Amino acid sequence: MVLKRFALLLAGLGALALTRAQTVPVIPYDSIMEDRVGIDGEIDNEDGPEYPATFLDKASGLTVHWGFDDSLIYVGLQTKGRGWIGIGFGSAKMDESNMIVGYYSEDSTDVLNQVGVNHKLVRSPQSDSAIREAEIDFDEETGITTMEFIYPLKFPGVNGIAIPGLEPGDTYDVVLAQNTKTVSLDAKPTNQSALKVKLADNPHLKKQE
Repeated sequence: MVLKRFALLLAGLGALALTRAQTVPVIPYDSIMEDRVGIDGEIDNEDGPEYPATFLDKASGLTVHWGFDDSLIYVGLQTKGRGWIGIGFGSAKMDESNMIVGYYSEDSTDVLNQVGVNHKLVRSPQSDSAIREAEIDFDEETGITTMEFIYPLKFPGVNGIAIPGLEPGDTYDVVLAQNTKTVSLDAKPTNQSALKVKLADNPHLKKQE
């Protein structure tokens, strides 16, 4: 009887560990994203969270802040140090991902809309105009690079990617990547991870249905 109870306990712990491992981060819906988020290269949580959700991805070394409204997704990425940082939607690897990538150096800064091809980044024709707002900055005091951007839930003008956009209620592959040694986008990432994320339901769409 004791052995049976012990076996059941182990099975329960195993199931619990599996459940935790399979937990999928949720990007929440928030109708006032435009009012709460400022695209300025700084995450300001002094008066409460600027973004409705934050996710720390230890494998890539990136912290992701995000939320979406009826038509746009708002994303903030942070990392310790310099180099380039990026997030890709639609694939578990950079290949065929729609990558928003940015870099900061003393000479130049930029946030670009790219397509991942063989672990490299290729400029997608006419796609940069899809980025509504973007900013990247480096804080000398904290040593943190912050990139923020606003992007349509639908991906106009982006060729060669796995999905045409993000639908509320669905789950998607996301890749997070950075290179901690160089701002050159020709360099492969030094840190990279893949995860599943879910876009929360849009309550406005639910009411219309």
